[in-house]
Amino acid sequence: MTQVLIVEDEAIVAESIASKLRRYGYEVVDTLPTGEEAIEEAGKSRPDVILMDIHLAGKIDGIQAANLISTQYHIPVIFLTAYADEQTIARAKDSGPFGYLVKPFRERDLHVTIEMARERSRLENELAAANRELDSFSYSVSHDLRAPLIAIDGYSRILEETYAGYLPPDGIECLSRIRQAANQMDHLIEDFLRLSRVTRAPIQMVHLDITKMATEILNQFALNDPDRSVQWAVDDGLIAFGDKGLCEIALKNILGNAWKYTMRTQNAQIEVGSMMQGQTKVFFVKDNGAGFPQEKSHLLFAPLQRLHPYQEFPGNGIGLATVQRIIHRHGGRIWAEGSVGEGATFSFTLPEKQDR
Repeated sequence: MTQVLIVEDEAIVAESIASKLRRYGYEVVDTLPTGEEAIEEAGKSRPDVILMDIHLAGKIDGIQAANLISTQYHIPVIFLTAYADEQTIARAKDSGPFGYLVKPFRERDLHVTIEMARERSRLENELAAANRELDSFSYSVSHDLRAPLIAIDGYSRILEETYAGYLPPDGIECLSRIRQAANQMDHLIEDFLRLSRVTRAPIQMVHLDITKMATEILNQFALNDPDRSVQWAVDDGLIAFGDKGLCEIALKNILGNAWKYTMRTQNAQIEVGSMMQGQTKVFFVKDNGAGFPQEKSHLLFAPLQRLHPYQEFPGNGIGLATVQRIIHRHGGRIWAEGSVGEGATFSFTLPEKQDR
């Protein structure tokens, strides 16, 4: 039987809701008038669902109580309130409610909302458990795969350093290729793990200075690759909202692509800017590098798909797949335009304001 805790400071209203729930076969754990009591009772009885009024007696309101309950006990909270103004709804959204019903509501609506909240809670718990299992599996696979790679690289290095004088040139070349392949596989495993983490990492939306981020990344590329001569221009005032860590990973991958694919271009140039498409701001990274066939642009964001030979431009085809997942998790889009020998332009969108 589903256990429900009612948090409502008007006793008559609370009892009316309790009666409706009992008619549908729910067990009412208690009816409480304050958020403080609700938090304490949630910790004791761990009900399946909490029905929470927003304006309560006591020092905290229902939204504050719901935030604490969700954080500490992960119990689904449904708001039952007479308030439907934009400010209240915006505050309620931040607490991640499992439902929001405006009084007066029908019994059937209450029943359906509770059942939907229960199902969503069940699915989220299953997903969390699956993600924990996947993390454990990924760690195990990473460890098990890397152990033989370390052995291959280590013994190859010993042969290379100790017996180089006994081996013909083609033997030395074979050992070098073995070590290179082992290192490439190690990087591939790490990139797959990073792609997996990006898919599930929580998002913390903050103000982003894209201009500053891009400039710092390009300056770092120049320090790490002093033999390159690349001209770049980053527009001022590139602002967005997003998760700082994830967006840095995305921008570093996009700019890293531009840096890499201009390595064989004289007068290499990279441009970072934005433009308006209708009402939407679109950020772009443009280069004059190797480019790609436009008809194959759909392959760019697929894991392990590469449009250039590894010997020409090293890489494993995971970076842009990671970028796409990050952009999609922010509710944005990313696409690419290019032409062989004439460079490429990667365009993407991010939220322009805090979503509340």
